[in-house]
Amino acid sequence: MAANSTLYRIRVDLSDVDRALYERLDLRLAHHPSETVQRLVARAIAYCLCYTPELEFTRGICEGDTPDIRLPGNHARMALWVEVGQASAGRMELASRKAERVRLFPYGERLRGWEQTHREPISRLPNVTLTPLPRELIEGLARGLQRNNQWVLTLCDGAGYLDCGEANYPFEY
Repeated sequence: MAANSTLYRIRVDLSDVDRALYERLDLRLAHHPSETVQRLVARAIAYCLCYTPELEFTRGICEGDTPDIRLPGNHARMALWVEVGQASAGRMELASRKAERVRLFPYGERLRGWEQTHREPISRLPNVTLTPLPRELIEGLARGLQRNNQWVLTLCDGAGYLDCGEANYPFEY
């Protein structure tokens, strides 16, 4: 954990019906001082949506040419590069060369403007999938985030349902 980082724990009961995947995840995320709480939450959601046992968080924000989350592959290319936020087309092109598959999870206030500029060139990259994260989901989870959290996440047919305490958030992915 980086100096001055805050550690957050998110326990997730994940039910991915489409993949017949039912797991209890214990995520421990370091919140770097330069990272927003919204970005931390977006990283956690992206991890859950891409989950496989070998998936791992990287140092991300601390290292410029690495993804936020990755699935190791062979020595030449990683199997999966996961990026969170409003990445540039150039960064996604770099990711598409370094990984077999790339998933980008954009979110945020200026998402519409970002999409107007970057969606088309990123969409042309054959191994990149864009999955925008709904603002209501990210903002709601960020508002309620505590040092220890319990989430129940169900995924089925492109619809997600996330329950955390008193709040629940339906979303599409």
